Amino acid sequence: MLQAPGARRHASLAALLSLAFAACALFSVLLTRDENSVAALWLANGVLAAALLVLPGRWAAIALAACGALSLTVNLATGAPLRLSPVFTALNITEATLAAWLVGRVLNARRISDLRQLLKILGLGVMPAVGLTSLLAGAALSAAGAPFIPAAWHWALSHTLGMAVTLPAVLLLTRGPRLAEFRRSLPEQLAIYGATLALCIVAYLPSTFPTPILLTPLLVIAAFRLGPRGAALSALMMSVVCTLVVTLGPVAKIATLWSPVQRIHNLQLVIALAFMTSLSVALILAEQARVRRLFAMRTRAAKRAQARAQAAGAAKAEFLATMSHEIRTPMNSILGFTQTLLRRDDLPAEALRQLHLVERAGGSLLALVNDILDFSKLEAGEVELALRPACPARIAEDSLAIIAPAAAEKGLEVRLEVAGPADAVALLDEFRLRQILLNLLSNAVKFTEAGRIDLALSVRDQGESLLLRFEVRDTGVGIPRDRMHRLFRRFSQVDSSVSRAYGGTGLGLAICKGLVEAMGGLIGVKSNPGAGSLFWIEITADAAAAEAHAAPSDQAADLTGLRVLLVDDHPMNRDLGTTVLTLLGCEVAVAVDGREAVDLTQQSDFDAILMDVHMPVMNGLEATAAIRATPGRTGETPIIAMSADVLPEMVERCRRAGMNDAVGKPIQIEALHATLALWAGRNGRAARSSTEAAA
Repeated sequence: MLQAPGARRHASLAALLSLAFAACALFSVLLTRDENSVAALWLANGVLAAALLVLPGRWAAIALAACGALSLTVNLATGAPLRLSPVFTALNITEATLAAWLVGRVLNARRISDLRQLLKILGLGVMPAVGLTSLLAGAALSAAGAPFIPAAWHWALSHTLGMAVTLPAVLLLTRGPRLAEFRRSLPEQLAIYGATLALCIVAYLPSTFPTPILLTPLLVIAAFRLGPRGAALSALMMSVVCTLVVTLGPVAKIATLWSPVQRIHNLQLVIALAFMTSLSVALILAEQARVRRLFAMRTRAAKRAQARAQAAGAAKAEFLATMSHEIRTPMNSILGFTQTLLRRDDLPAEALRQLHLVERAGGSLLALVNDILDFSKLEAGEVELALRPACPARIAEDSLAIIAPAAAEKGLEVRLEVAGPADAVALLDEFRLRQILLNLLSNAVKFTEAGRIDLALSVRDQGESLLLRFEVRDTGVGIPRDRMHRLFRRFSQVDSSVSRAYGGTGLGLAICKGLVEAMGGLIGVKSNPGAGSLFWIEITADAAAAEAHAAPSDQAADLTGLRVLLVDDHPMNRDLGTTVLTLLGCEVAVAVDGREAVDLTQQSDFDAILMDVHMPVMNGLEATAAIRATPGRTGETPIIAMSADVLPEMVERCRRAGMNDAVGKPIQIEALHATLALWAGRNGRAARSSTEAAA
């Protein structure tokens, strides 16, 4: 019956290790046995212990039986006392079995992978097993007439030195790590092993130079170049060859003072030290190589994960930009036509009430879209602050004025308190700071049914900077202390009942926290249930001089007769834009794409161009570049982006393309009116000239 490849491999390994056991036993007995029939160097038990560790159960038992028979045969064939031969065989089998059991079962170290494992094998596996058999051997030899202590000592030294070399060496040769870092060419391997062999031959020959001290450096070189396996094989070679030279060849003059057994022990101590040094170096190098490979593997994995994260981030950003654009496009019509209708004075009161509800619902949806975009940018670390000179007190006043109508509807009193220089000016991102204050004030109004809302500003002059502390106090429901940790987390409400009662996504405070931290500031809260809440932020901003502004004019907002080119590919947006611009007194021409817009600018002069960005045939960026390349007054016409894509990177692309400003969709009539008045109104040029001169 044919054997499986695994069985054939195990059978071959069992036979090879059994023959190695017999060769080591015969070598030790013939060359190093003393007058008590104890070999001065016993290598065989390390081979048997390694066989019991690397072979599966059935083959390990076969190898154990074969080595027992071989041990008895070698002892009897070489003239050992008949009554001691079975004892020596039993002790050898016991020693190897106990060492294998301690190493395999207790230490779970059937292979050597690092220096700590090697030390555990020698200290907790080899030494206890040899210590036990040394006592038994001393007792057996003392019964035969030999002194107990010398006999036990010679056994312990012989077997410890032998097993310390052969057990790790066989484990490394059969199960050692095969590392690419230690793969060397055949000529280099032959050179190292050849140098080892040559030095072993001459090391203990008569010489005035202490040649044995070169053994350790040579083994270390083998460890560096060939790794643990090469160090183990070099040590085995050194043990055998040096023993042959010491026992059979001429020895150095100083060695004649020692007995043959003492010379063997001295030799093996040198070899053991050299072996441990080189093997320690080899295992440390192997561990370093493993760590380098692991680090390289994890670095590659991290780079792949980073690439996936970047791709996912880009996909998310693209998705958000697309969804924002698609949501804002219909909302542009909903809110735009609603605001247009609200300006009419011929509608019944009930219709006006319903239109206000539509406007409020649309505003809530728009706020939700803006919150999602803001949080996505904060999470990706893409928020860039636009620092300009601004008055913190003015920002606080404006913010309170914006939420005042909502507070008045609930009968809430609003109050502003300013401590410190009210006219102080600092470098701030006015838009982001107002966004934070509006979020906190809106929450205060939402969660307060009666009482008042206070906004307090403290301005502390610190020389070249200002310490700004804003506090929003309300008399609302308050927040339980054990639930306060949920604040400032994304999609988090204090509890589900509050979420159902008041609504909201839980993004507002998370956005506030991210923006405040982007400004280098702190945000916090103090609250008690039923006693209201106090939200505070602290920001340190560089002091600045106030910006110069053009003097206001009563005619600045007059757009009557302004010739405006509206460029948009969406019919509903063109309809809404025409309606709003006509309402503002403008004369309107329309184009359905960038190419038509460029052609119209060649035929007529316009005071301003409202340019959509995403269009077929020619997009808004390309059309702007083409218009700017036109000589004369046409190339200087103010171009204002009017797009649903309001992400900062798109706004920046619009400015780089040559656009003067940008307004977002849905159209806010007041914002559009102010922008057109700035860039193309009767006093628009004067306002721009003053602003540019101040900058």
